[in-house]
Amino acid sequence: MWGAPFLLGLLTSIAGVVLLGATVFTSFVTVFFIGMMLVIGGVLEIIAAVRSRGEGRGAFWSFMLGGVLTTVVGILTVMYPAAGLASLTLLIAGYFFASGLFHVITSVMDRYFQWGWDLAYGAISVVLGISVMARWPQSSVWLVGTLVGLAVFFRGISMMSGSLMLRRGIRHVEA
Repeated sequence: MWGAPFLLGLLTSIAGVVLLGATVFTSFVTVFFIGMMLVIGGVLEIIAAVRSRGEGRGAFWSFMLGGVLTTVVGILTVMYPAAGLASLTLLIAGYFFASGLFHVITSVMDRYFQWGWDLAYGAISVVLGISVMARWPQSSVWLVGTLVGLAVFFRGISMMSGSLMLRRGIRHVEA
């Protein structure tokens, strides 16, 4: 019962290591995937607009314009993956910076239990955001692939950990 999830977690962790070894490839595959998801989402939004035509002009135009914009951005991302990757990297760097700044400010202002850890997290995020922006656009090539590889690797570790906890629980119930 626990073996299959453990094996899946092990394979997922190995895939994460492979992705980390090929960060440029992983970055471009990720941006292509995001572009295709935008195209599909945009087309579905256009279909929703056509289906909502009878419900009033506001709903139709809202869905239609959103769908067209999403589709166009998706198509441009697929056609120009380097520009899409550069844009995605700037968004991620901005997120790191803004999120880190938020954590620094709230931890210092509120001084809640163990606020120092949140302050350290925020400071590291701010530095990470600034360093990614300072090295942009060269950081575009490796950042997204590294983040995706790390996410896949740690997802596999999490799956293995959960399966081992399941095994421990099964043994506890049987005893």
